[in-house]
Amino acid sequence: MSTAPVTLLVARRVAAGRYRDFLAWQREGEALAADFPGYLGSGALAPPAGGDEFQMIFRFADDATLAAWEIGRASCRE
Repeated sequence: MSTAPVTLLVARRVAAGRYRDFLAWQREGEALAADFPGYLGSGALAPPAGGDEFQMIFRFADDATLAAWEIGRASCRE
């Protein structure tokens, strides 16, 4: 396990006309993550012109905090 900061990259396709909804969803997720121990920040890379796949980047203090965040995310979906 790494004790250095780790990065998670997640790709999401955004349907035409739903860009504002995506941004609102992303901001809400960032606000929720901000209180999570070990969360260092996040951002998104927009697709090239005509594309629909956004790349979301999440940074965590180490492997253990990323794993805990992923477990927490999974339990929220159940």
